[in-house]
Amino acid sequence: MNLEEEQENREPQGVNEFTLSAKLIAKSVLRYTPAGLPVCDFEIEHDSVQLEATKPRQVRCTVRAVALGAAAHQVEGLPLGVERVWVGFMALRSHTSKSLRFHVCAVRT
Repeated sequence: MNLEEEQENREPQGVNEFTLSAKLIAKSVLRYTPAGLPVCDFEIEHDSVQLEATKPRQVRCTVRAVALGAAAHQVEGLPLGVERVWVGFMALRSHTSKSLRFHVCAVRT
């Protein structure tokens, strides 16, 4: 069993699930890690009205994201401006950073 299969078969050690409906507004050219894994960096924009303490609140945000593997190929094939549901988890941008990045594992219509 390789490392990727081991990670897929492992139980999560805490809840870190993030789902967001958003429009694809920017994306980089597909690149590859030294291990040969495809990577695509991109930005998505969300706009909605949410209830907070029973009051409607306009929510608009831009989120930096990254996709690896099959999800990177999915993002690469999408045109800018398309609305999708993005599913994944949040993580620090790097071990020295305090900013978050959305790691997308699935893209749904």
